[in-house]
Amino acid sequence: MSEDTNEAAVPSKQLPEGHHFHLKNGDHHAELNKTIQDLVLSTDSYFVYVASDHSIQWSTTDEHQAPEYFGEILSRVAILEARSGFIEDPNTLGNIRRQIAEGLARCLGNHRKSDCFALLDEVDRLLAARNKETAWKWYFTAAYKVTGACAVGLVLLWLARAYAVSFIGRAAFEVSLGILCGAIGALLSVTTRASRIVMDANAGQQIHQLEGLSRIGAGLIGALFVALSFQGGLIMGGVQFPGSRLAMMLAFCIAAGASERLVPSLVDKIERSALSADRH
Repeated sequence: MSEDTNEAAVPSKQLPEGHHFHLKNGDHHAELNKTIQDLVLSTDSYFVYVASDHSIQWSTTDEHQAPEYFGEILSRVAILEARSGFIEDPNTLGNIRRQIAEGLARCLGNHRKSDCFALLDEVDRLLAARNKETAWKWYFTAAYKVTGACAVGLVLLWLARAYAVSFIGRAAFEVSLGILCGAIGALLSVTTRASRIVMDANAGQQIHQLEGLSRIGAGLIGALFVALSFQGGLIMGGVQFPGSRLAMMLAFCIAAGASERLVPSLVDKIERSALSADRH
């Protein structure tokens, strides 16, 4: 049973300590110092309710006989209550906590074990889906915002290419375009691998945003490395091919942002070349 002595709500009706018969929503339970927000069940021998702070509260009389599987249910209720902590919307959180409390109430009412666990299993599945949805929203919102800014920068840089080339030079201009293309490749990568990304909304919003930003940042850095390698002749150096050389470099930069193997392979190639040159 959860306890919290810091609730500041002013009770509409003060119930005497130990009194848990005929409870109703809005009552203040003095024994637990909780205000009842959603009463699930109240009998002469036990009660279960969701408090105004969305915690699940329960109590029984000394005469009440809980079933032998009560400990299992209580552990499952505590786990589900903790796993639902990521939900920010009060109404959604209240509904989830009520469903969890319903499972506890059925247990205290000596319903069949399978019925109690069936209800809690359904809550578990609902939480898993909601957890994934929330974590994805945090992760991809951050990733799409950065990629969108890079895409706008790419378009603006291309529209102002005549001025940009005269100001920073053609090589720097092309490298800049390549870096911005890396963000597009990184977003493509995280989008196509979304089903394999393991995330947990209970870790918090900030860590998911940082992870999304770091993935796009890695794509930008990888594209920078590839663009410089392309300009230095380490990629496609001396190869004659039809079409635009700039378009080829940008395609490589997008691939660098999307691939987890391209840049490390290129680094290994440069390292081997450097070591070979030192020997000679």
